[in-house]
Amino acid sequence: MKNATDLFFDAFANRNRFNILMQLRDKELCAGELQQKLKVEQTNLSHDLKCLLNCKFITVRKEGRKRIYRINNETKELVDEVANHVKNYEVYLKKCGILREEKNGRV
Repeated sequence: MKNATDLFFDAFANRNRFNILMQLRDKELCAGELQQKLKVEQTNLSHDLKCLLNCKFITVRKEGRKRIYRINNETKELVDEVANHVKNYEVYLKKCGILREEKNGRV
């Protein structure tokens, strides 16, 4: 069994799940709106939303037939910090030869 840190990064670092969290930073959205914005298949979106809900990164409420998703405050703060960090270190991240090698499967 993986430890909690590994599980956290498995959940948080998944590109689709992180994109969902980025979309939810500023407003609540239903699944249809998320699907339109992210251009992902419904089954993949449902899977990722369920993971984020299980991990308590987001919450959901029903509004008629719609399920409205919202990022929780602690997760929003963390996502905001990550987004700022990426912006501040973008040049260095792009120059990092190790990251390029890992991406190309050379490490």
